[in-house]
Amino acid sequence: MKRAIPSKHVKEYYLITSANKTIIGQKKLEFVQDKLISFTLVDQQATHLIFEYKLYEQVMQGSSLLHYYSGDMDELQSTLLFKTDLQGNLTDLLQLNDLKLKWQTGFEKNLKKKYPKEFITPLLEETAKLLEDKPRLLESFKGYSAWRFFFQHWFREFNAAETELLNLQHYFGNTDLPLLLQRKVTDHAIETTGTLHVAAFDRNAFSRTLKDLTHKYNIDATLDLTQEEQYQFTRNGSLENAELYLSTGVGTWYNVTSAHQLKRLSKQEFQEQRIVLENLKKEHALPF
Repeated sequence: MKRAIPSKHVKEYYLITSANKTIIGQKKLEFVQDKLISFTLVDQQATHLIFEYKLYEQVMQGSSLLHYYSGDMDELQSTLLFKTDLQGNLTDLLQLNDLKLKWQTGFEKNLKKKYPKEFITPLLEETAKLLEDKPRLLESFKGYSAWRFFFQHWFREFNAAETELLNLQHYFGNTDLPLLLQRKVTDHAIETTGTLHVAAFDRNAFSRTLKDLTHKYNIDATLDLTQEEQYQFTRNGSLENAELYLSTGVGTWYNVTSAHQLKRLSKQEFQEQRIVLENLKKEHALPF
């Protein structure tokens, strides 16, 4: 099966729901975020593609201020232009100066007013550094997040069955998570399951990271892992529905579960969903 490059200037609307639960010892953090976006091919050249991303509305329901700050970073990045190679692999973030200007002309100032000073100051400093470090900023779109829906080598010939190594850099602090993916491909669908690539996994480094996180030194650092992905495409090559799921854990001491769901919307569904999210946003605003 060869997946086609979508038609230019055809705006595709999506509802993306992301959920995460992190348990470290007795501490639990979790959030659910809904985002209403569009993703559009705006230029196609002999060597590359350019896609426009727009965020129209998003609602964050989190158990930590850090989750709400993450939602604010999505607002900062509400309009982006991405450059990929002809297969769809992310290669560049365009118009970065527009992002910096938005940050410097009111966005940063508003965040200072929104959050307690002791919480927000280090985050603002780190964000300012990130905006000046384009390679690191670009890498932030390549982890195991909802961006994975869009930035894979989609536009190519697929075999019915494929194997691929996916290395998630710095997934456990400074330790990478190498996954061996098994992919099954049919006419308009792809299913993937992942297992730990044992030979490439630095178990000793992971054990040290786990001890630093939990402050326990007698934990059996055997990693439990579940990873699954499903994608459905339209005939013109656009995503129709998709799901990502990744769970890593060690006994009752440590567990991180991340799930992302994407659904393509008609224009009418987009308008209806926008009203729903606008109402939800009022209900889940920060209490200060």
